[in-house]
Amino acid sequence: MKKVLAYEFRRILLPLCIFAAVAATLFVAAALSADFIDVWYEPIDEFGEIMMPHYRAGDTLLYIPALTLAVLCTAVPVMQFSYRMKRRSADLWYSLPVKRETLMLARTLSGLVLVLAPYALSYWAGFAVIACKENMFYLEQYIYLFFASIPVAVLLFGTNAFLFTRANTTGDGIAFIAAWAFLLMMPFLYLTTYFYREMPVQINDITNYISYAPLSWLFAGFSNAARLGRVLIPDSALLYPLWGVIGAASYFGLFFTAKKHPAENAGQISSSLFGYRTVIPAYLFFGACCAAGDSLFFYSSSSSPVLDSSSVVTLALLLAAGLVAFFAYRRTFRIKLADILSLAGSLLCGTLVALVTVLCI
Repeated sequence: MKKVLAYEFRRILLPLCIFAAVAATLFVAAALSADFIDVWYEPIDEFGEIMMPHYRAGDTLLYIPALTLAVLCTAVPVMQFSYRMKRRSADLWYSLPVKRETLMLARTLSGLVLVLAPYALSYWAGFAVIACKENMFYLEQYIYLFFASIPVAVLLFGTNAFLFTRANTTGDGIAFIAAWAFLLMMPFLYLTTYFYREMPVQINDITNYISYAPLSWLFAGFSNAARLGRVLIPDSALLYPLWGVIGAASYFGLFFTAKKHPAENAGQISSSLFGYRTVIPAYLFFGACCAAGDSLFFYSSSSSPVLDSSSVVTLALLLAAGLVAFFAYRRTFRIKLADILSLAGSLLCGTLVALVTVLCI
């Protein structure tokens, strides 16, 4: 294990230095050129000749480390686990006298180093510049934010790593990460479309169910705290517990399935249940469900819901998107009967759910 880790850390040394240099340069350059105190003037006499200056804290620039962390948590899993996507590379790595669980652990640990080390260096370099310049910030909030962001980054890395490794090609893996980033939002989009007033405030913000939402809320909250001394707390009580459970489950799945990946799958069609087979029907189903909230149905004089012209357009667009997605899945224009049934069934079920919902509300 020690030799594997030593090799991994030597292997990532160059990208580690590049990531750290780029991230630190961006944050430091922005901090050096920024003015952290906003000034505006207000007249204090009736002629407007005497102006009194007012001061407040300016931009915290915390969006820069937030974007840095989001990019690293997305790009590094692709780099670390792309060896599984090519037959020759997979054969080479799996032929080594190392257990696959050990290889997965080494890649995961080195991947976390590749995320956290550049982030930490750039964060503290930028913070040092901000602290040295004139500002009106509550600087201790920057310190609290750094330590609060580490577990969020670790969980996001694990989630993206698990999703990427469900694929058999790099392109499919990236598509899985992108698709699942918004998939959990879709059921709540349906609920808010019809039942927004009845939904508790703790769950009605659909953006909380995007996979990068914990990172976004964390940095937004501490940015507010650094400027005003008050932490911006998200309305959703489910946000961090939900994504914490998802992140922990992702790590479990990552290691539980480590030795179940045959090398001959590399480069083949990605047929995982966490891939196109589930994602495409789910998006089509909830897309059809939510379309009712955008004039999929209207009430006629007999109070019966009737399909209007916009409904046909909406369903046609969903059908076209579904076909394109299945073509990408199969890598051919000849899709299987099961794909056609999945496509038609998802749209039909979604439309029926929309109809029932309109009749019931």
